[in-house]
Amino acid sequence: MALKDYLNGPKHKARAEEVEKDLAALNERYGQMQELAKKYGAMEMAEVQRQIEEARSQLQVVKDEISQAKLSSLKLQSQLQELRNQVLVVEETLLLESFALYHPKFQFTSSAEYKARLDATRAKQKDMIRSGTAATGNMGWEVNGSKTEGKKLVNDMIKLVLRSFNNECDSCVDNVKFDNVELGEKRIRQSFEACNKLGRVMTVELSPQYLHLKLGELHLSHEFQIKKQEEKEEAKRVREELREQQKLDQEIRAAREKIAKERRHFAAALKDLEGRLAKAASEEDRAALQAKIDEVEQGRAALDGEEKLIDYREQNAKAGYVYVISNIGAFGEGVFKIGMTRRLEPMDRVDELGDASVPFWFDVHAMVFSENAPALEAKLHERFAAGRLNKVNGRKEFFRARIEEIEAVIREHYDPVVQVVREAPAEQYRESLRMAMPAESIQQSEHAAAALAES
Repeated sequence: MALKDYLNGPKHKARAEEVEKDLAALNERYGQMQELAKKYGAMEMAEVQRQIEEARSQLQVVKDEISQAKLSSLKLQSQLQELRNQVLVVEETLLLESFALYHPKFQFTSSAEYKARLDATRAKQKDMIRSGTAATGNMGWEVNGSKTEGKKLVNDMIKLVLRSFNNECDSCVDNVKFDNVELGEKRIRQSFEACNKLGRVMTVELSPQYLHLKLGELHLSHEFQIKKQEEKEEAKRVREELREQQKLDQEIRAAREKIAKERRHFAAALKDLEGRLAKAASEEDRAALQAKIDEVEQGRAALDGEEKLIDYREQNAKAGYVYVISNIGAFGEGVFKIGMTRRLEPMDRVDELGDASVPFWFDVHAMVFSENAPALEAKLHERFAAGRLNKVNGRKEFFRARIEEIEAVIREHYDPVVQVVREAPAEQYRESLRMAMPAESIQQSEHAAAALAES
């Protein structure tokens, strides 16, 4: 034996063991093949065919189960979609963000027209129910061989479907608001589909025309409410303008009476002074009396100026004051009311606003006289529209803005010399805060303010 063969002995041994294992595996496989050959070789041809058919049958059963599973999957997906459509609460939240995008379906100009169309729509619904066109069914249905009983059952089913659908529609119509009209329409359509599914066995179904009338009723009811509110706000605006006009007329009458009274006083004074001047003996007395007469004449001339101003305000219905006021205690910092008054004394209007509806008086930041106060007010409202607090009701004239911006707009476009108070005194509000503070805190605040003043 060569040395090389001796050294490779372990490798040859391992290879021999692998060959023996492969041979044993082949012998085992050969034995299995012999058993199968004996089994099927001993069978008759018919038996083999039977087993083949049996296997094919089992395969078909598996295929049918797969098809049923696919159908079940499609059905479950359909049910899932229906459930998603019924999740209305989440959708309502989304609709709240887009309610301002609602476009009216009708273009009537008054609530009376909306009311008339609403009544007509409801009358058409009743006519359809009476004539049997709101919902239809298979009147040839039989119950225990009786067509009469079948017809009665179908009619009962029609009544049940109509009642269910009408109840859902009435609920949507009665509770319709600006933020749920689209949601109400979706609920009505879903109820329509659900009721038709319930009556499918007896071919009972609601008419699409009846659905159209119900949707029209929903939108008419919604727009009817909007129009009524608009008319209410407009009537309120007209009443307020009428009150303003009445108060202006009262102020003008009072001012004219005051001027007439003062004219009488000046006339009596002039008559007396002129009589005394005629009787004056010395030059010194005449000079003093003439000076007094000149003073009275100046006063009478001032009255003429006041009367001309009153004549102008009475003849020019648009002349007035646009005011910028705030109420920190009621609305917080950075909120201003931009309004207009035609009063001779504009502060009377400001005092009225702070009379009882708010806890503190309003502070005046600017008072601008204009020959066309409504136009100036409208322009300022348009300029600061992005900061309007109430974006639905335009009569609420509160805006979030910076007083520097308001001042810049007024100075640039309307009144370059307007006086603007940037910091609101808010005396009652600040004093109320001070009174609510503990005594210790008040003393610390005063010491800090004093130290700051000294530095």
